[in-house]
Amino acid sequence: MEETGLSEPEIAFINNHRHENAGQLILKANQFKGLDIKKLAAQILSRQKAAKKLPGWYANEKLIFPPALSVEQCSSEATARYKASLVSGETLADITGGMGVDCFYMSRKFGRVHYFEMQEAVAATAGHNFKQLGAENITVHNADSLAKLQADQPAVDWIYADPARRNEQREKVVLLSDCTPDIVSNQRLLFEYAPNILLKTSPLLDIDLASRELENLKEVYVIGYEQECKELLFVLDRDQEHSRFTIKVRILDDQGVALKSLDFDRETERDAAVTYSEPLHYLYEPHAAVLKAGAFKTVCERYALNKLAVNSQLYTSEILVGDFPGRSFKITAVCKPDIREISKHIGGNKANLTIRNFPATTEDLRKKWKLKEGGEYYLFATTLSDNSRVVIVTTKAAI
Repeated sequence: MEETGLSEPEIAFINNHRHENAGQLILKANQFKGLDIKKLAAQILSRQKAAKKLPGWYANEKLIFPPALSVEQCSSEATARYKASLVSGETLADITGGMGVDCFYMSRKFGRVHYFEMQEAVAATAGHNFKQLGAENITVHNADSLAKLQADQPAVDWIYADPARRNEQREKVVLLSDCTPDIVSNQRLLFEYAPNILLKTSPLLDIDLASRELENLKEVYVIGYEQECKELLFVLDRDQEHSRFTIKVRILDDQGVALKSLDFDRETERDAAVTYSEPLHYLYEPHAAVLKAGAFKTVCERYALNKLAVNSQLYTSEILVGDFPGRSFKITAVCKPDIREISKHIGGNKANLTIRNFPATTEDLRKKWKLKEGGEYYLFATTLSDNSRVVIVTTKAAI
């Protein structure tokens, strides 16, 4: 497997042009003699995509980046750091390779790591990057991981997999069994080599459907970062005997530390008590990860909140709850969905707008109400438990 790297002139070019438009650089390629501008423009574009997502990697000028799409699809440093906090031991096998962001951060928790990647160029790039990052304990295998495991029959503490979520026609898939490699069909094989499996999937995957496909499921982590649900993590334990698994919502900061947490299971959610009320003094909007996890009733009971309506997924209270896993607002008014009424409370035509269980889109209402985005006010167009439609005018709560 041939190693790759950047020459000093190439590194200098990337540094000098790192904020420029990659397409424009290609058009001016004849101005830069002796350099492969298409290659370097691709590196610049990928680095631009990685600047916020992978700041540590972006800062290392000697690293080679894959195509921009791969950077968009890879884990962020924050989520990779969190995954590393879930695993530890003597040996890890990363059976799906790729860019290697997760593998690198998890390697800090193990004595030895085996990275498997079938594409030679991808494996060579990862190997180069691991060395530049000082991860000397990672062995790169340009091989089919499942075949290699069967041939070598190693004993490892953890297997990590992030299956490709596109089929042979490059179309996105959402069923776990349609991903590559097929973890569902190979669970028992993988358990022959490791007692623990950490499986990363798209946040689009149906948690309950996946739980029926997977054996020995212990925990499902629903990872939130900034305002999005970023990924699902399934922890499989060979010694897990019962089918009841815990769902763990984790909302992370930039360092991968959980700022907010919520643990529950499907039985807890089913039996949770729910009360409904009109909007009170404070309004709560759950983080996207909480909504993905399906903790709709648990939130009411856990944080002593009232729900506005069965399907609205907005909550309210008289007293401010400081550790709510989402955004908290102070209610200043409850109006009819009429811009003349709303304007009285926002003092103009500028506000942030959210739709929850309301028969219109955000774009439709902005156009209809001639409402600009931004400002200190946050409007929630929603339906209450008596089926009345309202707009709740709020400002961010001081926590």
